[in-house]
Amino acid sequence: MTVPESPNGESRPTFFHRRFAPLVTSWIVALVVTGLIYWFEISMPAFHEVVVPLYWIVAILSVFATWRWVRIRGIRDRRSTERRHADRRSHH
Repeated sequence: MTVPESPNGESRPTFFHRRFAPLVTSWIVALVVTGLIYWFEISMPAFHEVVVPLYWIVAILSVFATWRWVRIRGIRDRRSTERRHADRRSHH
């Protein structure tokens, strides 16, 4: 499979042939959610003990999303080889 070229011929910044958009988007979403939790906590201080675990959940999800983006694919990465296995298809 070929990689689509950008219309203006410029290459996008990548890290091991991966785009940064999914990583940056997950960080921005985590910051927005953390900001909303903080705003809720400041508005209603009685809920401090309730929202503290939410910060941990957002942090864990952010670390998981970052790990998923950074991890290196194995040798058997199905995206690097032909996915249509003609020998496995039944020829009826």
